[in-house]
Amino acid sequence: MSSLSFTLLSLLLLLTPASPAAPVVTVESYPLTYSYFGRQQSTKYINDTAIVFTKAATITDADADNIQKVEVDFVSGFVLGDTFSFTDAHSVTGNYDSPTGKLTLTGPTTAANFQAALRTVYFKATSTYNYLDIPSNHNKVVKIIATDVNTDASVEELRAINITAPARVFTEWVTATVELS
Repeated sequence: MSSLSFTLLSLLLLLTPASPAAPVVTVESYPLTYSYFGRQQSTKYINDTAIVFTKAATITDADADNIQKVEVDFVSGFVLGDTFSFTDAHSVTGNYDSPTGKLTLTGPTTAANFQAALRTVYFKATSTYNYLDIPSNHNKVVKIIATDVNTDASVEELRAINITAPARVFTEWVTATVELS
């Protein structure tokens, strides 16, 4: 009888589904640097350039579930005019909500497709920066969360964005008349 009990217990263990695994998102551990080395217009620096938000993001799901969505959202430092841009690709579509600064990528599709899509997201800071400001006052922190088709959400992954600007140069024009005798 003990052999039969052991066999039934083994069978039950094999048939019990594993608890679902949430996706895991990783990005670079160092901050993204966004530089305002654009053209100067009056007292403002203009930077019309968007840069890739992450080149090394990974998205995995241990139970191989498809991913339903990935959200890229500001935790701090968002200024109206900051943007994330994305061109639909890899069976992933994107929607950017400009008043809140939140980019939502939706599927469903594989974690690999979302990983490839996340690596094509671009960031651009608000279009003007007053050169009298201190650039680091505009630093930002962004969170990335992936949710699979079973609504299991990843732990939020954070990425800092450091804002830099050209060195400030102050000049004063002085005119004088010198009489030589």
